[in-house]
Amino acid sequence: MSINHKSMKKLFVMSLCIIISSCFKTEIVQYGTANTDPVVFASGQQLPTASRNYTNFCNPNGWGRKLCKFLSKYDDTIWADAENYYSDFSDIKFLNDVFFISFLNINNDASYCKGWKTGETAYDGIKWDIKIKKDELDELWFDYDYYGTSDEIEYSITYKYEVIDSLLHFSNTEGQEFIFHPSDKNYSKDFVDTGEIIELQGCSFY
Repeated sequence: MSINHKSMKKLFVMSLCIIISSCFKTEIVQYGTANTDPVVFASGQQLPTASRNYTNFCNPNGWGRKLCKFLSKYDDTIWADAENYYSDFSDIKFLNDVFFISFLNINNDASYCKGWKTGETAYDGIKWDIKIKKDELDELWFDYDYYGTSDEIEYSITYKYEVIDSLLHFSNTEGQEFIFHPSDKNYSKDFVDTGEIIELQGCSFY
């Protein structure tokens, strides 16, 4: 049986479509598994494995790099002053949630923690507003506008966090700078070495 020119052309087009479709599916599978292995820091703290929905669109070494978010990658990680248990800088916890950052201030007499969320917040008569400016693979920047009891902004601070070589580099427009390490502290209420624990909005000890 002979095959005419039109039949051969249709057969060729169908074969080409099948090949292209197979390559495309392979690309998606590769991106979907690229970041599923957990990252382990020098201290032993382990980043949680990213969800399938996240890794489908995030490939740090490829075209998906722009879709990788700091808060997704560093979700539920805590960073602290490695040299001082009672530090001048609060320990930092990131969450890919409404309250995206928490400050855990551990002192001998009393320790407290508070959380911040994006948008406008009024608490105990004090108002502030937070806008995230950058949420990329290893960088998080946000603006903090403080109103106090007024309707006008009293002052603004930009906070910047960047992870370089498994260390969290912090700076702000007030001139503060510090380098945090992955925390190995136990934040359970039964283990925190303090006299009293105060939990403010958006944060809690274990």
